[in-house]
Amino acid sequence: MPEEYENLAESAQDTINERRREAQTEGGRPAWLEALAVSTALFAVLAAFASLKAGDSANEALYRANQAVLQQTQAVDTWSQFQADSIKKYQAQSLITLLPHVGGSTAEVAAAQKQVASRQKTQDALLVEAKQRDAETAKLSKESEGLLTRHTKYALSVTLFQVAIGLAAIATLLRRRPLWWLSLGVGAGAVAALVVGLL
Repeated sequence: MPEEYENLAESAQDTINERRREAQTEGGRPAWLEALAVSTALFAVLAAFASLKAGDSANEALYRANQAVLQQTQAVDTWSQFQADSIKKYQAQSLITLLPHVGGSTAEVAAAQKQVASRQKTQDALLVEAKQRDAETAKLSKESEGLLTRHTKYALSVTLFQVAIGLAAIATLLRRRPLWWLSLGVGAGAVAALVVGLL
C-alpha cells in the first residue's frame, strides 16, 4: 500500500508540474513573451511620440532662430539710421556754431537749431526702437537655444526607445528573459528622458 501512495503522489506531482508548464507556455512559448510584446509595442508608440516632439521642437527652434536673425538685421538697420541721424545732427550743430562767424542770418541759425532738435527727436525714437529690437533678438535666441536643448532630450529618448526595442527583439529570438529586463531598464531611461523633455 505505501508503494501505491507513492505512485499516486509522484503521479500527482508530475501532473502539477505538467499543468504548471502548460500554464507558463502557450503553444511552446513562454508566457513572459506576451508581456515582452506589450512592452515593445508601448516603447514603439512612445518612440513615435518622442520623435514627433523632437521634430516639432527642432522646427520651432529653427523658426525662432530665423526670427532672431530678422530682428537682428532690423536692429542693425535701426542702429545705422541712428548713426546717420547722429552725423547729420552734429553737422547741424557745427553749422550753428559756424554761421554767426561767417555772416549767417538769424533765420539760418534758427533753421539749423530746428534741424538739430528734429534730429535729436528722431534719434531718441530710433534709440528706443533699436534697443527693443536688440532685446527681442536676445529673447528669440534664448528661446531657440531652449528648444534645441529640448530637442536633444527628445532625440535621446527616441534613441533609447530604439535600443530597448532592439534588445526586446533579441530577447524574443534568444528567449532570454534577462535581455527583456535590460530592455525594460533602457525603456525606463527613455521614458525619463521623454518626461524631462516635456517639462
